[in-house]
Amino acid sequence: MKKIFLSLLLVSLVFMNCLCSFADVIKPKNTEDACECPPSLGKAPDFQLKDLDGKEVKLSDFRGKGVILFFWASWCVRCKDHLPEINQIYGMLKDKNIELLAIDVGETAKKVKRFMKKNPIDFPVLLDVSQSVSQSYVVVGVPTFIVMDKDGYLKFQNHFWPYDYEKYLCE
Repeated sequence: MKKIFLSLLLVSLVFMNCLCSFADVIKPKNTEDACECPPSLGKAPDFQLKDLDGKEVKLSDFRGKGVILFFWASWCVRCKDHLPEINQIYGMLKDKNIELLAIDVGETAKKVKRFMKKNPIDFPVLLDVSQSVSQSYVVVGVPTFIVMDKDGYLKFQNHFWPYDYEKYLCE
């Protein structure tokens, strides 16, 4: 009985920790907090995906910019809840020479376009219908955020928005 109680307590603590609001983790970086750039997680695999208009987009098109990949799906409630905040942040990112690419995992263009009509966003949406890009980045669940520096090195990968994304893009 004690093992069951402890297991339930542990699961509930983990669950409560995951319920933190997205707004709480999106904080502007304090410019006084200078820190070293984190080590690389390796070179980002290049990819080529189609956007919602059928245009081919390559990751290498953005070399020289910081890039944040947002792996998501229209059925993902957390992804949908975060879209308005991420959309607001996108304007700030563009001003800092950082590109944000939303990569839909495993859905058709028709389904994503239908979703976008109800949930418009300003940043590019790419389609990973075959999930090959998701697999190459070892995406295990959505949302997943990946930050890479201007030279194409992976600096961050997790299921939450990297509120301190600027530290991963050190010059």
